[in-house]
Amino acid sequence: MQHSPIEIEKALDLTQPAETRPERPDDPKRTPPSDPSGLRRLVGKQALPLAVMLFFGWLLWEKVAHLNIHAVLATIANIQPAQWGLAGLATLGSFWAVGQYDRVLHAQLGTGISDRAARKSGIVAIGLAQFLGFGALTGTLIRWRMLPELTLWQAARLSAAVALSFLAGWAVVAAAALMFFQPELPWIRTLATGAVLLSATMAILSFFPPRPLVRLPWPSLRTMATVIGLTAIDTIFAGLALYALLPEHLHLPLGHTISAYLFSLGAGLIASTPGGVGPFEATLASLLPDIPLEPLLGAVVAFRLVYYVIPAALSTLVILRGPRKSNLAQEPKLVKTAPSPFLSPQLEGQIFAAPRAEAGLLRTRDFSLLTASDGTGLGLAAPIGQSLVMLSDPLAARACPSATREALARAAARRYRMPAIYKCGARMAAAARRAGWRVLPTAEEAWLHPAEFSLEGPQYRQLRRILRKAEEAGITVSEGTHELPLDQMDRVAAEWLHLRGCERGFSMGTYDRDYISCQRVFLAWQGTTLVAFVTFHESHHEMTLDLMRFGPAAPDGTIQLLIATAIESARTQGVPRLSLAAVPWQGEDRDPLIRRLRAKFLARSGAAGLRRFKAAFAPHWETLYLVAPSRIALAVSAMDILRRVTAPPPKPTGNPMKAARFATHSTLRLSRLFPGRRT
Repeated sequence: MQHSPIEIEKALDLTQPAETRPERPDDPKRTPPSDPSGLRRLVGKQALPLAVMLFFGWLLWEKVAHLNIHAVLATIANIQPAQWGLAGLATLGSFWAVGQYDRVLHAQLGTGISDRAARKSGIVAIGLAQFLGFGALTGTLIRWRMLPELTLWQAARLSAAVALSFLAGWAVVAAAALMFFQPELPWIRTLATGAVLLSATMAILSFFPPRPLVRLPWPSLRTMATVIGLTAIDTIFAGLALYALLPEHLHLPLGHTISAYLFSLGAGLIASTPGGVGPFEATLASLLPDIPLEPLLGAVVAFRLVYYVIPAALSTLVILRGPRKSNLAQEPKLVKTAPSPFLSPQLEGQIFAAPRAEAGLLRTRDFSLLTASDGTGLGLAAPIGQSLVMLSDPLAARACPSATREALARAAARRYRMPAIYKCGARMAAAARRAGWRVLPTAEEAWLHPAEFSLEGPQYRQLRRILRKAEEAGITVSEGTHELPLDQMDRVAAEWLHLRGCERGFSMGTYDRDYISCQRVFLAWQGTTLVAFVTFHESHHEMTLDLMRFGPAAPDGTIQLLIATAIESARTQGVPRLSLAAVPWQGEDRDPLIRRLRAKFLARSGAAGLRRFKAAFAPHWETLYLVAPSRIALAVSAMDILRRVTAPPPKPTGNPMKAARFATHSTLRLSRLFPGRRT
């Protein structure tokens, strides 16, 4: 595989994607504006590969000038049909892996493109781009042509991701080949050791990121392993194609030849010349010095015919034909909402009808909507670390637990992550257990019926005492309207953050003006000064406590008074259920690994004080569960969740790589030039 690592975003100045909307049937056909200056800069950068190719040609000129061209041609003529056939089969194996690169990257970036379309576009992009060279430009334009659902900016980002992931995989494979076959090249051996250590460091950081790096979108270990495995298949089969075309009388060791090919390939990639011409031959000749130049170049010419010319010709035909149907996947997937708490009317209705009001966390920066193959929303999910974690129960009260769990597992498999469901109820946990999944109690939710709540009775003695303290301090409570005192709320939130040090995330909301404007808000005043507030998620079935923020001026009992007022408001409005949210489960674990993880989580969460606070309202307690397909997946997802709770993302972001539902640009079709039957 030959693909340029030249960075394309800077050359095209594609720092932000252009906003697109689906085309309507009555819309006039329009072509998005291009950036001629950006394209000129990108084309100008291709002068460097041309200069490198000319430089290596000048270095080789002395040897090339004395070449026996007839001997080179004779080497090609003496290649047997069986050798051509073996080289062709090896090329097919290599290009199979080439198509998988794009499939992996599309899944990792969440573009929504189907696996088949991703493989096809990847194969034709590499097939022609490696022949033409200048892969930054050609790969981008070919993918843009084959996937009209992507913008030029998205195609450029995708091409860069494929190139960089291949380079990373190539470095590991080349290093492993060198250390295994041990050619006598000490300076390269040092580089190989460094590449292996770097890859090991990346794997460790993916699994155990230090706190400052937790928020970075690390690829999962399975993604890294898949890319390295595909790179090995791609490059080893390409090396086998070259080996099959070498004259039999040379008796070259297979391992040494493949190692030489790998490093020659790297030289061509770094130089970015068309097909790696020049650096590839120069490096290969230096690594195989015992082979006469004529037979070696003859085999290389034959290899370029099989591995470059024929795939380029076939790719050209496919590219000219162009896309024939929608490339979007019809599979369970994650749909990232806009980076705003304000959702579409359809989603707003679905969240309000959800059995758990906690579905309002879809408004936060952490979650995407898990959808079925037909686009039906199933639940809230987020890729974190090595896991794809769904939060709580399905959005639809009558949703089939098994169907939701299977959709989650399929979506996780496409993203090379392990599925898990966090804080689900007993029904979902029982269905998962019957399917062979591991089930772990993880939290206890405190909830009550507002219609039955009363401050009378001995169980509320402590609550009555703390409420009197707040009332005696002159605290009054009001429910927020559409005109919230946002400036004062900002101040209280900042004071709380100064006291606590950091916000939690994932299954807990974080303070944001737009976010709280979508919730029920209750405000505590001391005179005209706001001293505390709480917010609740709201659905048709319940209200759920989310944010509790207070400053140093808030007297004891202020938060309790806010919650008691919210309970009274819920009773007045006929809300059947009010949740005080969950606290960590504090039972005994038999598994020593889970026991250590739980102890670590409890130490960070301050669970004991939180449980005492909620117990003052004499609530009912419902056990919630973490479920995953295996013991390892259970432990890994627990660690991923713990890290995300303690280090939420810094700001909300959409998915800039999400493909549009319709074409973003016009594409040339041969059927328009030559009318005929369309398929």
